[in-house]
Amino acid sequence: MRACAMLAAFVVGSLAVAADEKPAVKEIDAKGLKLTFPRGGKGTEPTVVATAEELKKNGVVAQSADEIAKKIDFAKEKLVIFAWAGSGGDKLAPDLKTADKKTTAEFALTRGLTRDLRQHIHLYVVPKDAEVKVVAAGK
Repeated sequence: MRACAMLAAFVVGSLAVAADEKPAVKEIDAKGLKLTFPRGGKGTEPTVVATAEELKKNGVVAQSADEIAKKIDFAKEKLVIFAWAGSGGDKLAPDLKTADKKTTAEFALTRGLTRDLRQHIHLYVVPKDAEVKVVAAGK
């Protein structure tokens, strides 16, 4: 009987945690996807894709649009595409902030110090109502 009571408490506690689960920024692994690197892309200027139709028309991800669309619920989420050329040490760190009922998907871009030119493409799924913001991070 005691085991049943403990199990019930665990299940109810788990459901409460799942209900309170906050949205997060999710990265879609770009490896294995057919992506087209754009000319003149900037790490500080991402492209936001809010619908499946926009996804199919986007030059960077169009060839893999169907595969990417399976990972996004466009009713609740949108895709943020970063594509730029820079140092191999460039890093992009996402964070989701909520203040005064306003959600901001903030991406901290840290420029690398190496002189090797690399192409970077990162795909992130963020809540549909989130504002997208890029900030320069310290080195």
